[in-house]
Amino acid sequence: MHFHLPNDLAIWQNQVREFVRAELQPHDRNVEETGRVPAAAMDGLRRMGLFGTNTPKQYGGLGLSMLGSCLAIEEVAKAHTAFYYLSGVNVHIGSKAIEFYATPAVRDRWLPELASGRTIGAFALTEPGAGSDAARITTTARRDGAHYVLNGQKTFITNATVAGVFTVFATLDPAAGAKGIAAFAVEANTPGLRIGRTVEMAAGRGSDHAEVIFENCRIPQENLLGQEGEGFAIAMRCLDAGRTHWGAYCVGAATQLLSYALDHVSTREAFGRKLRDHQGLEWTIADMTSSLHAARLVAYEAAWRYDQDDAAARTAAAALSKYAGAEMVQRVADTTMQLFGGSGYSKDLPIERIWRETRVVRILDGTSEIMRQIIARNAFRTHERRNASP
Repeated sequence: MHFHLPNDLAIWQNQVREFVRAELQPHDRNVEETGRVPAAAMDGLRRMGLFGTNTPKQYGGLGLSMLGSCLAIEEVAKAHTAFYYLSGVNVHIGSKAIEFYATPAVRDRWLPELASGRTIGAFALTEPGAGSDAARITTTARRDGAHYVLNGQKTFITNATVAGVFTVFATLDPAAGAKGIAAFAVEANTPGLRIGRTVEMAAGRGSDHAEVIFENCRIPQENLLGQEGEGFAIAMRCLDAGRTHWGAYCVGAATQLLSYALDHVSTREAFGRKLRDHQGLEWTIADMTSSLHAARLVAYEAAWRYDQDDAAARTAAAALSKYAGAEMVQRVADTTMQLFGGSGYSKDLPIERIWRETRVVRILDGTSEIMRQIIARNAFRTHERRNASP
């Protein structure tokens, strides 16, 4: 076992780091103020292949391992979160159901579009009455000859206003719970699909979250992803990819925050000494550094496990990475703000923006409470296997 990145991945990460520094971060303040991502930045994301890092080469992606994909996300996270929302959803929850479960015709139609960034994807699972308990969704799908008819409402759907294709989850039989759910690829201009209210969030300007409403929306049966009744399992597999990437995102955002903190305590003076020379603040930096390092190791392991042929281990590692990363980055963000004092809380610096942006990671793609449930259940299973009688 060793802890050095393979040379090709180290080179790739440095390339993305330089791209973020030169072509994304200069737009951060403008994106936050205007709520718009410049076309030049979108072109750069496409040029770098960041809409399809983990998508197979045969469909126009970079074909990177999950670790290679996460290394890129770690760097993108050092810029405004809108860049990640717009490109990252295409890499994981916006494309994985199509990659793994679509018919060849549907896969060939959409996956190259998503990998290139010509089309933005969206993942339509959450509903007003079904968040963490996703099996309670009430959007319905009714078979009608060679079509399905969708009716219902989704909410908080990332990129809904700009998406060209949605991965939609609907129930064929509400009484069957999770076993009654199916997944569909739905083109945005399909009659009966409309975008409802855009929901203003605490952070994430430049990437909208909105309601998606289905009113007798007819889609061809070929757009079914997988089999009827597999929708819940498909959603969970997509979320494994999303959670693995979010763990890496948290590592990147925390790295940026720690850099701000180190610069600040190395130059700011108080009581006749630089802040870094006060032992209490040394301990603060030590706590930030150690928690970030631990989260990075968990994130890299989750990325490695994602590519192995063990679904249970993949799910458990993804949950652990997202949970550890989400909790860590919020502590680092809050501590960085505390170190900067009033200037950290002001909009003159990016710290308060990152503080707001990272708070949602404890909620989206499975709350921290749900992640703890997955982690605990895996711990019990592991314990029972180890102690089972021979």
